Amino acid sequence: MDQRHPARHKSDVVLRLVPSAAAQPVPDDRRPAAPSFRRYPLARVVGLDLLTAAHFALGCAAIFVAWRGQPIVAWPVGLAYLVFATVQSFLLTPLVVCPGCVYRTVTDGRCPSALNLLSARLCPPASDTAEFRRRTCGPLCQTSLSLASWVFPLPVALAGLALHPSWPTAVLTAALAVSLPLRAYLGRTAVCPRCLSRRWCPVARIIRAA
Repeated sequence: MDQRHPARHKSDVVLRLVPSAAAQPVPDDRRPAAPSFRRYPLARVVGLDLLTAAHFALGCAAIFVAWRGQPIVAWPVGLAYLVFATVQSFLLTPLVVCPGCVYRTVTDGRCPSALNLLSARLCPPASDTAEFRRRTCGPLCQTSLSLASWVFPLPVALAGLALHPSWPTAVLTAALAVSLPLRAYLGRTAVCPRCLSRRWCPVARIIRAA
């Protein structure tokens, strides 16, 4: 080895010194993931389900109040929305999405919404995860229906507020507008990072990329 250049081999190949791994920033996608919950804490499950139910009730109330001067619009649209949102979230999801979720295969497991427990009573587990992976594909997929159940009442209430301005309608519409980003924030920070299905869940990938 050349004594004048300690980092030089006989083959004249220079060894370049690089910073240690500890000194280099770790990319977001390579940072250690938060530990997953095999059984989500009951308080988190109840809080998430209450937020979902409260949003649906708030959306129905906002439609009723915004269109109270036109009962022919308020009652059919408000009730239809409440039925659609409730059935989509608490019946179709356990029947279509949950059977392919990893929580259906975990003994004594409990997912963030505990719908895996309801799904276990309604139908057998799926033989593969194809439907679970495909739930973001197509305009009528479960993810699109779930998004519609959260977003639909806001433009309807805004239209009613524009045609029939009132303080009760404005307050309910503002509450809806706050509920949407709150649910997205909770999903990104408190739900998806601890979910056992986060590596396979297409919704989790969308949230991470957002």
